[in-house]
Amino acid sequence: MSSPMEEYTHIVNTYTKEIEHPSSRQDSEQFQKLLSANIETLLELKSTITNKLALFSSNETIDDLTTSSIKFLSMDYYLALMCCRRQSYVQDMDNISKNRIRLMFLEKSIQLFVQFLISLEDYELLDKSLSGKIDSFKIVYRPTMDELYKVNSENSIGNEELTMAYMKRQQKIEFFQRSKQLTAKMRALESKVNSIEIDNGSDKEELLRDLYIQNLKQLSYSAFNEIEQILYETELLKNIIRNPPPIEEQSSERKEGKDNFFDNTGYTDRLETLNKPLLSKNGKILRNFTLVDKKTELKNKVRGYGQYGPTMSVEDFLQKEWEDGRVLQGGPESANQQEEINEDDEEYNDRETYKARDWDDFKDNNAKGSGNTMNMG
Repeated sequence: MSSPMEEYTHIVNTYTKEIEHPSSRQDSEQFQKLLSANIETLLELKSTITNKLALFSSNETIDDLTTSSIKFLSMDYYLALMCCRRQSYVQDMDNISKNRIRLMFLEKSIQLFVQFLISLEDYELLDKSLSGKIDSFKIVYRPTMDELYKVNSENSIGNEELTMAYMKRQQKIEFFQRSKQLTAKMRALESKVNSIEIDNGSDKEELLRDLYIQNLKQLSYSAFNEIEQILYETELLKNIIRNPPPIEEQSSERKEGKDNFFDNTGYTDRLETLNKPLLSKNGKILRNFTLVDKKTELKNKVRGYGQYGPTMSVEDFLQKEWEDGRVLQGGPESANQQEEINEDDEEYNDRETYKARDWDDFKDNNAKGSGNTMNMG
């Protein structure tokens, strides 16, 4: 039985050799099934590491982690890379449904990249420039393009007049240079690790730890670039979904089978475990990913009832009010109908006669206006 490290190395190698540069089309069934299987394997490994082995704890630092455990901090990064390549391979599915499924996986991928960056920030492995970006996100797992390139006030020196395009360009240059420095440092460390004798374990262990840490930092910049590219694609897909091109009407068979599209893509409830971050020491637990319009739901709560609304239809409510005698009646039409109904009712006529006599007696005994003297006697 292979160890968790061997299994993780195999998963990463599979991604690098067969998924990152595939020999077949990415929308083919063969590729998507390979991708789905690799995601499932990594999910199982992540569950083993976080739950059974409990390699990570919220009260520890990077120095408390073993050298081999440091590599597992990149699990969310590779889950995100694979998730952003998921799409439907069902041939007879309409383009709108395909775009919606594609959008769903892209949004999931952004969340995973952010989870990866937060894990590094919790262990103080994230550079200050990237950490400031994460902290400025209004909704942690749903950053916008503007937030991605927002310039911090402490780093702003006369940048108010600069355009967004210029800011993007400057930041891209800075991030590229930083990523290039990290790559060069990694190569130097790899060279040193390979040159050290096996019996000199202490020095090699320290070099490996440094190598793994520099690799995580380099992946953090790659994650940031991936988020940018995904945001461009999600915005495009949202526009297409909102304004779909004219297409032929779907047949009844396709409409009846649309609920099965998610099953055919390999998307199951098990992928909801992607939401679980490795840790969150700073209270940055990410909200569970759900296919519900939370914005509309919250808006309805704000503008709706203070408690649960009525549980019956309007027709049933009015019928009950009518039966309980709480519906006001009046007007000429109602009066005529009432007279017609009670015209031959002797008891009713007697009651109305006594009522009229009482009213006449009241008027005789009380002059008009005597009831409102305004405290004047």
